[in-house]
Formats: sequence, structure tokens, C-alpha cells
Amino acid sequence: MSNAVFIDDWNSIIPFKIKAIDLEKPTEQFVYKAILHFFKLLHYDVSSYENMYNESIETLTAKRVELVARINHIYQLCSDSKQTSFFYIDLVKPTGKKIVHLLKILLNYLFYINMVKESVLEMANSCVEQYCELNTQLNQEQITKEENKIRANNINRHIDDMKNQLPQLKQQIEALQQRHDELQENIVTLKTNDQELADKIIKLKIEHSELTDRIVADEEATAMRDIQNTLEREIEALAETEKQLQKTYEVHVASINEIRPCNALLEKMLQFEFDDSSKNLRNELAELHALYDKLRKQQNSLMNISDALQKNCQEIDAVIAEKAQELAVRRKVLTKSDRKADNKHLEKEKHLKALQETNEILEHILAIQRLEVQRIIDGTDKSLEIIKHNLMQ
Repeated sequence: MSNAVFIDDWNSIIPFKIKAIDLEKPTEQFVYKAILHFFKLLHYDVSSYENMYNESIETLTAKRVELVARINHIYQLCSDSKQTSFFYIDLVKPTGKKIVHLLKILLNYLFYINMVKESVLEMANSCVEQYCELNTQLNQEQITKEENKIRANNINRHIDDMKNQLPQLKQQIEALQQRHDELQENIVTLKTNDQELADKIIKLKIEHSELTDRIVADEEATAMRDIQNTLEREIEALAETEKQLQKTYEVHVASINEIRPCNALLEKMLQFEFDDSSKNLRNELAELHALYDKLRKQQNSLMNISDALQKNCQEIDAVIAEKAQELAVRRKVLTKSDRKADNKHLEKEKHLKALQETNEILEHILAIQRLEVQRIIDGTDKSLEIIKHNLMQ
């Protein structure tokens, strides 16, 4: 690389500008400022070196030695020859050849660092995306684990509830069976009584018809009428009793209809094998526990990966922050440019609006003038007609 190309590259990236004369006859102050700006671009803390020439001779010598050691470390790290070194004399009495070689190596090292920063930023973004995906997967597996745990608890609770309800259900079955037997006996008795009352009513109606058909004397008729009224009242009472018995019968029938589904349900429950169901539920619970242990192991593995990624992300946070600052500066510049463009756009819109208003005013004036011309033409036509009429007369 020629000195002219090197100078252009250096001035394009480092704020401290150099000239060809500086490389031909370098001074200690030139080397000091160039190295100081180079360290600043590497984000080194150079506050202790900025005012070292204003301090005592002993302090200045110590600072020079420390600065030379730092320069020599990078110089030997990037040089292609292990015998190349930067000495104290090279800072105090620099030579052009040595300084040019040193600055070229430092510039190449700076280019390399910037390239590494870009690759590290890409790796950081990739790590952040991977971390987000793993975190999402971990949360989903945690939700699945909680759902399985709730499901297992519900199954255990359901098993316990069924076991607790089993003695009570057996008692209810026995009580319902007794009530069913009692109602069946009542139904048979009611059917018998109902039949007897129906036969008695029919017999009384026949007797009433026979008595009505017979013709007797007044005294006998009066006695018969009394007997008839008595029989009619007795018939009405029997009819009322029949209605009440019929209602009682309907109530018992309804009760029997309500009990029949309960009997069917109880018979099914007696046929249900609680031991087998409990055994199946226990097996399912064991499978859920095994799945829980498997998910726990996966969670531990993912947590280890997540911790490693988090450490990597913390290491590259500083690089991301630097890039964010650079991006903020660029955004400010672009914002200023956008504001200028918006102001120009607003001025053009105002000018266009003014032209539109002027155009509307001109169109209005033109319409008025057209009406005026039309009015003149109409007046001229009327005048011509009057003149023609006068001439004809």
C-alpha cells in the first residue's frame, strides 16, 4: 500500500487527519495524537494519557512507558514478523519508516475490529432470535405441564368422589327399591278399590233407572223421591270419591314414572365396575407422571441452553449499545432531512392552494362576464326586432 492510499484510508475513518509531511518527518506529538485517536476508536480509556505532558517528568516517563507497552502489544499481535517491536525510543524520537509501518498495521487492525463487530452483531441477532424461540417453547411446555398436572389432580379428585359416593348410592338404591315395592302394592290396592267403586256406581245407576220407571202412589212416590234423593247424594259422594281416587292413582303413576329412570340408572351403576375404572385412571395418572418427569428433564436442558445464550447476549450487549448509538445519530440526521422535505412539501401545497383559489376566482369572473355578454346579445336582438318592426310599419 502506497503512502497516498494509506493517508486517504486513514483520513476517511480516523478524525485525526495526517499529511505526507507528517509521515516523512514524524514528531512525538504527531505519534502521540495518532495513537490516542486510534485508542479512542477502539473505546479504550485514554483519560490518563490526555494531559500527561503537563505532569512531572517521572509521571510523564511512566505514562510513556505504559503507552509504548500498549502500542507494542498490538504491534506484535498484528505484525507478520515476531522480531518487530515498538520501543520507547520510537515514541520519543520516531522515524518515518517505523511510524508508517506502525500506523498501517494499526489501521488494518481497526478494519479487522470493525469487521468482527459486524459479524458479532449478526451472531447476536441470531442468538437473540434463538433465545426467543427457546423461551417461547419453554413457556409452552410449562403450560402443557401445568395442564397435565391439573388434569391428574382432577382425575384423582374424581376417583375419590366416586369412592365416597359409592356407599351413599347403595343406600339410595335400597331406599328407592323399598319405595318402589310399596308403590306397587298401593297401585294394586287402588286398582282393586277403583274397580269395586265402578261396579257399585253401575249398580246404583241401574237401580236408579228401575225406580224411575216405576209408578207409585203419592205417599210411596214421596218416600221413593226421598230414597232417590238419598241415593243421588250417595252417588254424588261416590263419584267425588272416585275422582279423588283417580287423582291419587295419577299421582302414584307419576311417582312410578319418576322412579323408573332412577331404577335404570341404579341398575347401570350396580353393573359398573369401579375397581377396573379406578385401575384405568391410576394407569393414566402414572403415564401423566412419566410425561411430567420427561418434560422436567427437557425443561432443565432448555434452561441450561438458555443460561448459555443469556451469557453470550450479555457479552455482546456493549457492541449492540454502540451500534444503537450510531443508529440514533443516523436517525437524527435523517429526521432533519425529512423535516426539510416536509417543509418544502407544505410550501408547495400552500402555493397550489393559492393557485386553486385564484383559478376559482377567475372562473367566477368569467361566468359573470359570460352572463353580461349574453345579456348584451339579448338586448341587441330585442333592439333589432324593434327596428325591423318599425321599418315594416
